Amino acid sequence: MAKPDKKITIKDIALLAGVSIGTVDRVIHNRGEVSEKTRVKILRITETLNYQPDVLASTLASKKNVRFATIMPKVDKESSFWKAPLSGIEKAIKEIEHYGITNKTYFFSVFEKNSFLEVAQKALDENPDGILIAPSVQEEALQFANICDERKIPYAFFNSNIAELNQITYVGQDSIQSGIVGAKLMDYCLGTNCEILVVSIYSFLKNNTHIQNRKQGFIKYYETKSGAKKQLHSLEINSFNDGDIYSELRKTLKEKPNIKGIFVTNSRVFHVARFIESEKLSHINLIGYDLTTENIPYLEKGTISFLINQKPIEQSYSGLIALFNKIVLKKDVPKEILLPIDIVTRENLMYYE
Repeated sequence: MAKPDKKITIKDIALLAGVSIGTVDRVIHNRGEVSEKTRVKILRITETLNYQPDVLASTLASKKNVRFATIMPKVDKESSFWKAPLSGIEKAIKEIEHYGITNKTYFFSVFEKNSFLEVAQKALDENPDGILIAPSVQEEALQFANICDERKIPYAFFNSNIAELNQITYVGQDSIQSGIVGAKLMDYCLGTNCEILVVSIYSFLKNNTHIQNRKQGFIKYYETKSGAKKQLHSLEINSFNDGDIYSELRKTLKEKPNIKGIFVTNSRVFHVARFIESEKLSHINLIGYDLTTENIPYLEKGTISFLINQKPIEQSYSGLIALFNKIVLKKDVPKEILLPIDIVTRENLMYYE
């Protein structure tokens, strides 16, 4: 009998069952012909000894390279947000590359309607074993997920989610809850009987579920809070151009001069911060998302009161590790890996990367 502290091997099971190693291998991997009596005997022994196949050893022995693909927005000149997930991808691959894991990243443009599907097709042409997707454009990502299902390619989402699909997991924040947190912060900042503006700056808003969910969460907080005497207004700006954004903000604030707080539903909060400084509107409390190089200076100066940090490095890192655990290690992974909703101020900024 094998010692209790020794790792159980196929050879140990073969000796106990009185059969060849090849017979045990066929039973464990359910291939080839083995008599029912022998199969039951071997399975009983594996259960008694709590035998666990060494998946990593099998992967190394097979010399099979496992290829992942990542599909995400490319970094644009106006916002550095998507630089951070690249660091998470690099970190994950460094940890698992010695198991024969590789990753190729494909970038799509959020400004071009067909870019996602064109890039996704290039990824499919390489026949990856698993795909990590940032589904920033929901309709196109939904089409692609259906194709992955048909081809039996496992996929995971990060940064934003599409519910009720067959992704192995989603890594990111609870978008509705983060909107609620944003509203709670705004409530701390403002007195009673003042007005708040919720601003969404986007390229394809209808395709950005997480932005809609943040807005929904923000509004929900005030709908359910007893005694909240704050009037909410909504502004959707379909442009990343400062001139367009300033024009819309100027018009809205002229019509509603009692606005004392602005909540921006994504990392584009720096556009609004620039406007506040240029118009000398220091009485307005501003809250938004993400520790980007564009946002940080305005947080340090106090133009932005709070930033909600999404942990973009951890999103992509955990997404690739989840693919590795599911595809290579054959482990179950949670349907959602929800990350903390970090509140960053200029007083605790130095503790973040």
